[in-house]
Amino acid sequence: MTSTSSLSQVKLHGIAAAPGQVVAPAWRWAESRVHGSGTDLTGETGINRLQIAIRDVKAALATKATGLQARGAAAEAGILQAQALMLDDPALLDGASSLIRKGRPADAAVAETMAPFAEMLRASDDEVFKARAADLEDVVEQLRRALHGVSDMPPPPATPSIVVARDLAPSQTAGLDRTLVVGFATEQGTATAHTAILARALGLPAVVGIAGLVDAVADGQSVLLDGDRGTLVIDPSPGSVAHVAGPKPLVTDAAPAVTKDGRRIDVGCNAANLEDAQRAAAAGADGIGLLRSEFLFLGSDRLPTEEEQVAMLEQVMAAMAPRPVILRTLDVGADKPLPALPQPAEANPALGVRGLRLQLLRRPELLMDQLRAALRIAAGYPLRLMFPMVSTVDEVRQVKLLLEKARRELNASPRMEVGIMVEVPAAAVTADVLAKEVDFFSLGTNDLTQYLFAADRTNPDLASLADSLHPALLRVIDQVVRAAHSEGRWVGVCGEMASDLGAVPFLIGLGVDELSVHPPLVARIKASVRGLDAAECARVATAALQLDSGTAVRRLVDHSVSKT
Repeated sequence: MTSTSSLSQVKLHGIAAAPGQVVAPAWRWAESRVHGSGTDLTGETGINRLQIAIRDVKAALATKATGLQARGAAAEAGILQAQALMLDDPALLDGASSLIRKGRPADAAVAETMAPFAEMLRASDDEVFKARAADLEDVVEQLRRALHGVSDMPPPPATPSIVVARDLAPSQTAGLDRTLVVGFATEQGTATAHTAILARALGLPAVVGIAGLVDAVADGQSVLLDGDRGTLVIDPSPGSVAHVAGPKPLVTDAAPAVTKDGRRIDVGCNAANLEDAQRAAAAGADGIGLLRSEFLFLGSDRLPTEEEQVAMLEQVMAAMAPRPVILRTLDVGADKPLPALPQPAEANPALGVRGLRLQLLRRPELLMDQLRAALRIAAGYPLRLMFPMVSTVDEVRQVKLLLEKARRELNASPRMEVGIMVEVPAAAVTADVLAKEVDFFSLGTNDLTQYLFAADRTNPDLASLADSLHPALLRVIDQVVRAAHSEGRWVGVCGEMASDLGAVPFLIGLGVDELSVHPPLVARIKASVRGLDAAECARVATAALQLDSGTAVRRLVDHSVSKT
């Protein structure tokens, strides 16, 4: 890529990888260096050290993947989960062990064992396989660092900064502290690489493929990173930064979202931590439609106590007061690992012991801690409780009995709405029965789509089946909303579909009452709602149910619904 200059400022050109503009000091990424000859990593000692390294790297990947899932980036977390699967491949341990027994140091043995696989993937014309080659090489480097006791991440910057590096691996990108890293630029990489995909999921502006970047930028030097145009300006002029003083601020819209014909739609936010709750409040959200309680359990090798959960929840509720917050109980399991809660491996984890199943079957005491903490908070704040991965009415009745037990233990009886995630087709089909047991439904359209079409949403080969406007999914949503409304219950949507401007008219037309989106989208979704007529949306949604593809549905909305 080329560079241009004007007076003292220098503009470097690369590839726009993740949108956004930001001005901050440059933080030159200090590469983790492996020291030593590795002579202590041979023989049986080396094999034992390799086994420990594999275990440690898997645990670190699980923590980072869970962190991504807690932020709503479940598909992107699949990148790290795929790396963990590479560590389970017998070819790695068996091949490296054979070389170690022949006298090769463990770190070299790992690299030599995996090199042919990486070369085979890199030689492919398929961009997906090329990305997997980079992932495989990332796994090798993680293992080498673990064998030598070297950290993947350098000490963080003292102030919010822009990372400047030759390259960042996916695992390193996922580990960036978003409070101190506001964007990154690299010499290598492409817009389709997994590092760029993770940047977009984390909301970090990024520019990649900037030739000569590291030699051109000094540590602490002011830079303007433009992830929209693919440029980085060194020592930008005051005029250049007048419109980019830092991370793009949230647009605040605290007014209700009411359609042209008078129907109100609540627009809340998905949140994973206190920072998200503060951003939701600043954006003017009507509440938090999904608070992922996984954030209470991250960053520690032990489970939080009831008191710790109460303290953290109180901070979130205070940030949102007086608006309501929906707390989803712990949603982890075999395909959403939590280091403090190890679970046995499962052959088909997406259909395994996860969500409410895990708590009812294996850890009811953990669920009781969450229920008591929720009741204590509900005594002073408008907290609502929601249970994930519900399949049957019996599960709902079991958890309601536990909730009543928690009330008796606390001698507390605060009014607290209770709802469930509708993400399993069985729950959608029996929504009429479930609606008699709960106060509300929240459609988890990401998983609902995955299970409805039997298509793993992290598998790029099946991306065409992850269609939120397919009539099959719209029919399911229609059935759920009708069942809920017949019992006087309300229905929200907390999956990515709620943030899709093309899907909003259909959701309103099908009768959805609440949309829960990412904080930066609150104002945009509210504006979209105000530009729609609910009666017209209902007419178009009814017509869409009779179509045969998502493409046909999109053509319908393009020609039939007024949008802003």
